Amino acid sequence: MTNSAVEGKLPAKKPRVSQFRRALWHINRTDLGWLVKGGLSLLNMGKLRSRRALVSQLPHSPALAQASQTLKQQGYLDVSDLVSRALAEQVARHAEDKLAKADALSGQQELGHKSFWVSLLDEDLRNGAYPASHPFVQYALQPEIVSILAGYMNQLPQLSDVLLTLSRPTENKLTFSQLWHHDHDDKQVCKLFIYLSDVNSLDDGPFTFMDAQSSNRFKNAPKSHMTDEKVFARIGKDAVHELITPKFSSFIVDTARCLHMGSRITPGHTRLLYTATFFPPPRIYPEPKPRFYEDGSPDPVSRSVLAL
Repeated sequence: MTNSAVEGKLPAKKPRVSQFRRALWHINRTDLGWLVKGGLSLLNMGKLRSRRALVSQLPHSPALAQASQTLKQQGYLDVSDLVSRALAEQVARHAEDKLAKADALSGQQELGHKSFWVSLLDEDLRNGAYPASHPFVQYALQPEIVSILAGYMNQLPQLSDVLLTLSRPTENKLTFSQLWHHDHDDKQVCKLFIYLSDVNSLDDGPFTFMDAQSSNRFKNAPKSHMTDEKVFARIGKDAVHELITPKFSSFIVDTARCLHMGSRITPGHTRLLYTATFFPPPRIYPEPKPRFYEDGSPDPVSRSVLAL
């Protein structure tokens, strides 16, 4: 084997997806996924009771209750006025430190199917996990955010991952998450976003989606990713929400319910985005390796949200 192969410069094979996971994914794309979710919940009833008991330790107010209700009705929620600006600025400073390494990381990640964006947080991982004190984790653990999601999911949510992605233009045709799709990681997949750069126009590739009611027209679609032509043959463009908003705008979208797409960047533009993904446990898919590890002394609610 040559030195360049050892250094990871030769193409690597994509990891194979097990037939079991593939079958679960197809089931979860349909309403049969709710039966799987219900069965797993019955098997884990004791753990779920303990998680629900922790919800009482979260802040409660009419405003937070209304926010949960809005999320239930629409599938999305603007939380820009509810989140901590100080934490958002801390996240932004950490993100700025990563931007200088974007080109080098892009070269290492070219084999991934999303060539239009670069993941910038990989070097912060230790054995595939982030510390609980990481600013990106702390932003996701804000009590107000967890309280809204607990009201939406009727239990304490679990944080699955945090990401920092830089979307850039490519010459390739639209593919994967640039096309319209639902996420099928679970039956509820709530993503907390922050724009870490201004999204002033369509050139900046805004996160674009339809509310939950409009998205119902595309449930159980035979194709997981759809072109504009296929989508707008079934629904008018007036159903589309394009999040063209300034830096530090923060919002929650249930991407399992809301048809969405994004990262359609034009030359000369980029978009820097924070994403935290939550779901209601237990997972439909087998639990992966821990994504977070304890440092310091997280409170009981944070420990449970991080599955520590």
